[in-house]
Amino acid sequence: MNGQFDYSFIKRVGDLTGDGVVVYDTSEKKFIYANDNFLNIFEVRHETLSADTKTVLQYVFTEDMEYLIARSKELFTTGALNTTEFRLKLPGDVTKHLSCDVMVTENSNMITAFVKDVSKTKKHEDFLIKYTAQKDIMLDMLTHNLSGPLQLSKDVMASMQKGHNENNISDVSKLIYIMQENTQQCIDIVNDFLREEHFESSLTYVRKTRFDVIDKINIMLVKLTEINKDKKFVLQSELKSLNINSDAVKFFQIIHNLLSNSIKFTQTDGKIEIRVSEEKDFYLIEIADDGVGIPHEVHPLLFNQRIQGRMGLKGEPSKGLGLFIAGQLVKLMSGEIWFKTTVNSGSTFFVKLPKE
Repeated sequence: MNGQFDYSFIKRVGDLTGDGVVVYDTSEKKFIYANDNFLNIFEVRHETLSADTKTVLQYVFTEDMEYLIARSKELFTTGALNTTEFRLKLPGDVTKHLSCDVMVTENSNMITAFVKDVSKTKKHEDFLIKYTAQKDIMLDMLTHNLSGPLQLSKDVMASMQKGHNENNISDVSKLIYIMQENTQQCIDIVNDFLREEHFESSLTYVRKTRFDVIDKINIMLVKLTEINKDKKFVLQSELKSLNINSDAVKFFQIIHNLLSNSIKFTQTDGKIEIRVSEEKDFYLIEIADDGVGIPHEVHPLLFNQRIQGRMGLKGEPSKGLGLFIAGQLVKLMSGEIWFKTTVNSGSTFFVKLPKE
């Protein structure tokens, strides 16, 4: 079979590319070609690879191995797979993130794989997610800490203006009016900035990468707990990790928007629970609070862009876009979102997302 299969073109590509390239003969159960980049990625020698084809799998994460087995079955049905991500745990506690494109050739006997080391890309993505978390929390703090005082200042000036008008002090009244308008502009700028920042994110495409759902939720909870010390956050799951292939940034935005909503409508000393469970083809996240619940008349409009936002229990302003954006992002990711609520007893939001 080796003599019949001409892999000279693949070899030329393998000699030129910076990616790992390998050809595997399924009938002989051995590699017939592997370029130097492939050997370097897996930190294996050519003679070792030739002697034991399974040596490239010895460092694959256990949960990722199950994923690779499922993908391999799909390979022989479709003939090709794109962007299959998995991780290696190498000696010295070194973790590598790899992405692999695979195709079946030569009457399904030959498999050609192109492997990229995307470890730096994953680190950059993790940085962006953490940065986004910090940025969103900063924006929330900006809204809570700035809009309130500005609104109060506006009300005080309105009272002053009323008093001065009664005394016919026209010049002072005009100045106070200007101050009122300027203060309102500040409030509008803050709210519009938040609205545009979150709304634009719901219109972008889905960029799938492999990430750990549990890890991303923990990142959010650490940050949210820092600025909401009056509430208790609990993550409940039988899973220690849940690695899925989806859009990590959009996942963060969905969960952050739902948590922010629960925070607004949960009293001091209230409890917010995040529950994560897994089925064969999807995973489910529940965000439950013991807050004031959602009025019945709002239910049909909750994920509607035109809904009038409800003011939070601490007077937090709202444009009513947080849940709308969460709903749009869930749809973009081919998922489902729904809720259950009881007035004065809290609400639970459910997010069902596919693993692929």
